[in-house]
Order: sequence, then structure tokens, then C-alpha cells
Amino acid sequence: MKTKSGSGYFPYIVLAMFIVIAGYIAYKSLVPAKSLPVIKAAPDFVLEDLDGNVFHSESMNGTVRLMEFMFTSCPDICPVTTYKMVQIQEEMKTRGIWGEQVKMIAVSFDPARDTPEVFNAYADRMNIDRSGWALLRGEEKNIQQIAKQFGVTIQNMGDGQFVHNVTSLMLIDGKDRIRQIYEMGSEMDNDTIIKDILALVDEQ
Repeated sequence: MKTKSGSGYFPYIVLAMFIVIAGYIAYKSLVPAKSLPVIKAAPDFVLEDLDGNVFHSESMNGTVRLMEFMFTSCPDICPVTTYKMVQIQEEMKTRGIWGEQVKMIAVSFDPARDTPEVFNAYADRMNIDRSGWALLRGEEKNIQQIAKQFGVTIQNMGDGQFVHNVTSLMLIDGKDRIRQIYEMGSEMDNDTIIKDILALVDEQ
């Protein structure tokens, strides 16, 4: 009497593994990814753009926004953050959603030095596409109050430099809710941020 060797079962093992893997892929494609949590409502604010026009935060409702608090003379964290945001801007362009579904906001907390001329030069240097950005200024005290409402602490050191918490980059959904807060500078993970932005766009 002959018995089937162990190798005879190998095709069946491979087939079973294939079925399991195919089933898992099908399940992942049908079950939506876990959505980002709602941290809190994004505070409403009023500032002015570089042309001196009044900017109401509610004017961007309905779009997904990545928002940073910064100052243009920052030697390290702020320019790296803006550079990485511009990289994300370019990725959104390739997907055809830049400016319509996805926008960005940069709020300077050093209005004395960040005049419209200085801020405009910074934007040009960083390759900021104005079609999807709001570059904002205002009274320093007002901006600090707005930043505090967002959970950002800013301290003017009095020598042209500021100290602020590095978690000053926020992702806001179309319903004006903060959905994620990121570290700025070299710690920014663009792959994760892009994934989060696209998840919120899909929610719209």
C-alpha cells in the first residue's frame, strides 16, 4: 500500500495560503479605513492677507486645510515645515485636488518683521502656489490669542526670535474640525500627512 508523501500536500498548502491572502485583500478593499478622530472644532478667526484684505477662516470651509503658525526669519523649523508643505502641495497638484479641495494656511506671528513685502518674498523663495494658500498677518497680540485657541504657545524672546511648541501644524477638515496635529520641521512625515489629507478628501 502506497502512502502520499508530505510533498504531495504542498500544492494544497499553497492554494490554501492563496485563498487566505486573496480573502484578506478583498476584506481590506471593502472595509473602509478607520477615520481620523475629531480633536475639536477649529476656532474661527479673522486676520488679513498680504494685500490687506480681511480674511475670515470660515471662507475655507468645505476644503481640507493644512495650517501652520510660523515666522519667516525662523532659522530652522519654520522654513523646513513650509518646504515640506510645498512638497505636499505638489503632490496634491498631481492628484488634481489642489486649490479646490485642498488648501494651506500660513499665519505669521511676527507681523512687525513679516511685512507683506517680506512675506511675499518668502513665498516666492519657497515656491508657494498662491492659488491654494492663505498667507496671513495681523496684530501680534491677536495672533497669539488665536494661536492659543489652537493650542499653540508662542513667546516673543525680544531679539527677533520666538519660542513656540513644535506641534504647530494642524489638519482641518471641510467641516472646520481639527483632525490631526503634527510635529513641524524635520520630524514631519509627508507620507502620513498626505495619507491623512486624502482620507479627509474622501470623507467630503
